[in-house]
Amino acid sequence: MIIHNVTQGSEQWHLLRASVDGTASEAPAMMGESKYQKRDDLLKTKATGIVKEVSSFTQGLFDSGHESEAAIRPFIESQIGEELYPVTGSDEIEELHLLASFDGLTMMEDKGFEHKLWNEKLAASVRARDLEPHYYWQLEQQLLISKAEFILFATSDGTAEKCVWMEYYPVPGRAE
Repeated sequence: MIIHNVTQGSEQWHLLRASVDGTASEAPAMMGESKYQKRDDLLKTKATGIVKEVSSFTQGLFDSGHESEAAIRPFIESQIGEELYPVTGSDEIEELHLLASFDGLTMMEDKGFEHKLWNEKLAASVRARDLEPHYYWQLEQQLLISKAEFILFATSDGTAEKCVWMEYYPVPGRAE
């Protein structure tokens, strides 16, 4: 995995994302499983370079998600017994230049962390250890790029009291 010295959300990070064939957050759309973007719309964006503008409402959700992610990171680190570092990495796989931005990776890059803002439906899925494709395709791409053993997938409001998590391991056949 190639580590990129960019800050998630920065201009350089956006330029890097635009320069690759696919990002982990785009993986659900690539697979036709995104709740937010159709596969054809992703292909159009990749072909034209024209990115849909983010609404102020959606940006507010992103901001809340980033705040709760930062707040819960120490708790998650205590659960795995290691520090996590936000990082962006890429790899070329079968002639595709793929990228993943991790909410955290351990220094050995053997454990990852992905956080989503709390919602009850997602929390129930995490408790049941049964994620929808909209979520697991992102995790599969993160695992493919990082070669980590697992991604600790959590949903929270930034507090341990309202946090559920699970270890997500690659599912045989999905990476192919």
